[in-house]
Amino acid sequence: MVVQQRERELRRGPPGRPGWSLRSYMALFMAVLLGVAALAAFAVRTMAETDARQSAGADASFASQRAAQQLKAGFDQIAAVSGPLASDPSMPIVFADPSKCHFGYAPIGAFATGHIDLVRLDGSVVCSSRKSPDTTSRIYEGQAWLLTPQPVVVAPTKDPVTGNQVVVVSYPVPGRGALAWFLDLAPIGPKLASEFGSGVHQLEFLVTTGDGKTVVSRSIDPAHWIGRNASGFVSGSAAASQPDVNGTQRIYGRSTIDPAGWRVYVGADEAAALSAADQLSNRSLAIIVGGVGVMLVVAFVVYRRIAEPVRQLSLVMRGSTSGDAVRAVAETGAAEVTSLAWDFDRLVATLKRELADRLSSEQKAVLSERNYRQLFDGHPQPMWLYDVNTLAFLEVNGAAVDRYGYSRDEFLAMTIKDIRPPQDLPKFLELTANPQPEFDKTGPWRHLLKDGSTVQVLITSHATAFAGHEARFVLAEDLTESQQLELELHQSQARAEANAELNRAKDEMMSMVSHEMRTPLASIVGFAELLVTRKVTPELRTEYLGVMLQEGRRLTALINDFLDLRRIEGGHMTMRFAPGDINALIKRAVALIGNPAGISIETRLADEMPLVRVDGDSIFRVVSNLLSNARKYSPDGGTIVVGAGVVADMVEVYVQDHGLGIPTDALPKVFGRFYRVESPDRIGIKGTGLGLSICKNIVEAHGGTISVGSDGLGKGACFTFTVPFAREANQTGDVLVVEDDSGFAHLLEAELTASGLSSIWAADAESAERLMIKNKARAVVLDLLLPGLSGEDFLRRMRATHGSRIPVVVVTQKDIDPAESLVLHKLGVSAVLRKGPGMAETAANMIAKSLAAQLVAS
Repeated sequence: MVVQQRERELRRGPPGRPGWSLRSYMALFMAVLLGVAALAAFAVRTMAETDARQSAGADASFASQRAAQQLKAGFDQIAAVSGPLASDPSMPIVFADPSKCHFGYAPIGAFATGHIDLVRLDGSVVCSSRKSPDTTSRIYEGQAWLLTPQPVVVAPTKDPVTGNQVVVVSYPVPGRGALAWFLDLAPIGPKLASEFGSGVHQLEFLVTTGDGKTVVSRSIDPAHWIGRNASGFVSGSAAASQPDVNGTQRIYGRSTIDPAGWRVYVGADEAAALSAADQLSNRSLAIIVGGVGVMLVVAFVVYRRIAEPVRQLSLVMRGSTSGDAVRAVAETGAAEVTSLAWDFDRLVATLKRELADRLSSEQKAVLSERNYRQLFDGHPQPMWLYDVNTLAFLEVNGAAVDRYGYSRDEFLAMTIKDIRPPQDLPKFLELTANPQPEFDKTGPWRHLLKDGSTVQVLITSHATAFAGHEARFVLAEDLTESQQLELELHQSQARAEANAELNRAKDEMMSMVSHEMRTPLASIVGFAELLVTRKVTPELRTEYLGVMLQEGRRLTALINDFLDLRRIEGGHMTMRFAPGDINALIKRAVALIGNPAGISIETRLADEMPLVRVDGDSIFRVVSNLLSNARKYSPDGGTIVVGAGVVADMVEVYVQDHGLGIPTDALPKVFGRFYRVESPDRIGIKGTGLGLSICKNIVEAHGGTISVGSDGLGKGACFTFTVPFAREANQTGDVLVVEDDSGFAHLLEAELTASGLSSIWAADAESAERLMIKNKARAVVLDLLLPGLSGEDFLRRMRATHGSRIPVVVVTQKDIDPAESLVLHKLGVSAVLRKGPGMAETAANMIAKSLAAQLVAS
């Protein structure tokens, strides 16, 4: 039945066609081909017209330049002749005796016709290039060009002698008159057209005045247009297309003539220019149409020989028997298509044999999956699958829904972390962060139900793949009463083993302590017996007592270090964390250790270090211990470097020396109790062997880490530890408490809280300054006896920076004389209290009253 259904599905084909038919692709190809051909024809026509316009514009611009050059050359030639002649000293003689005047006119450039007259100031002619001039009449009387003291060009103007439109070029003869050229304008345009015209572009030459408002000459109908208004004709830059004065569309080029200031416009007939472009585009279009026709014929042949046989083959494939495919394409198909039909026939024969086997296997797989699903859903124990990367639930069974109280949809919106109690999450995440075995059984684990209660379960899981996810299958089994009893038994055994291990550690500790204490005690007792039983000289007595004092101090340090270590490891040492300035702590430790002869301590501290969350005394002890060790284990001197910098969200402090160094095999052991490197060069160096262990416990109590590095014996060592940044929320408060005694500071904070005021504690003045800059407090409670910067100096600097409005109450053990008290009051201290019972409450009340008074005053 399954096989028959599968065959029916194959016959029907896919429910939706993923692509087009071959006919559609051929139609698309032809449409694209025609579109490309049309686009090419349009592009050819557009480029031809563009080229024609550019060619016409270039021709017009070139002709305008050449015409302007010829006209300018004519004016220059006239100037070269007339200027010296008008200023010639013999001109007065000519004016007095006209018989001595002989002028002749010859064409100059574009100025083909005209005449030259020597004119008196009253407008009468002295002599002329014309034959038989009228020398008695004042024909030029009142002409503006006759009266100007400078050479002038006037056009267009009417020649009173010939009646023609001319350009007058006048050169004044001082005190006598003028030498005037009368050049006919009508021949200028046709002459320019004959010399510089183009038969291809049918150029028109138009000369206007400098303002472009009046026609000076034109190559077309010059007699009509000379002197006409041309204000409606405006041409911009070169190669501009616009109608000429007759309305014919032309492409113009323009040039300017000096000294007349005329404009020469040369316009190419746009219609004539585009006619050639049309001829070129028509030839190109014919070529394109021919090419498209050839491509359509080729496409049709390809379709008949390849596409159509393939389509026929596709139709046959839907219900073929052996041999049908070959018969369908053998007559018209290409060799490759026929070969494909043969391959298809062989493939069909193979597929029919394999299809029944495959469908049978699929039927078995479906049956197996159904059985597995029934087993999963019907199992009485909670089961689920989750993604090992995101920890999200992928599937749960009904037992999990019933046992945990969440619906299936709620489960699928949750992660494994959501059914774990918050206190168990770190351990769970630590386990899941490491690669898990293929099969695993762990427990008991506590799981959180929807109602808030917890159950203890044993977890059995194995890796699998589910819906494309890397997953784990989990079976959660509730602990039975017997299993719980067994678990309690195992836990009791574990506690017994832990107690036994602890007792062994205590015995080992006592053995080590007794061994370490025995040496100084033996020295003290031995020297005491010598002093009691023998008579010794005063010098020996002093020496023996010095040794006893040294060993007594060593014994005291050993006992104190051991007790401190026990308190830290047992969690009995209380640490008061507060924002602290790590640079100030390091500088104080450097000042304490000092710089003995031969050993210098160099500090490398960044300027803007963030405040850190520390117990100031404890971290000061760590830095001092590391510096002391660096000095002790550098017997040959050398520089000790201590520095600090920011690494991620921590501040890293390091102490580096160039002393005896540490062997590689000893590096993992240096932080152990009573461990000391055994080597001949360390025999004379005293120590308890507990300092580094104490440092390790202090740093880890701060949430940091400590480590050591060394390249070996004689190559020095570098100790590094980290402490966290102080959180922003811990750097604000109404009142800044500056107090190195953590217990009294805690009491002050409690009293301030009772008065409705928040507070922030700084264990030294340097940290207090940083806190004031970062978030200025409204009031300050100050101790004068502080490590590092004194309370008085802090107060002076605070007043200089933040002014005198901040109330300050001093609570201190320091004995203050009247002069010091006066100085404090001048610095704006509200009250000076001596530490003792009730003083914390008094200080808090005074601060509260001062702030309330400020609020009322404002």
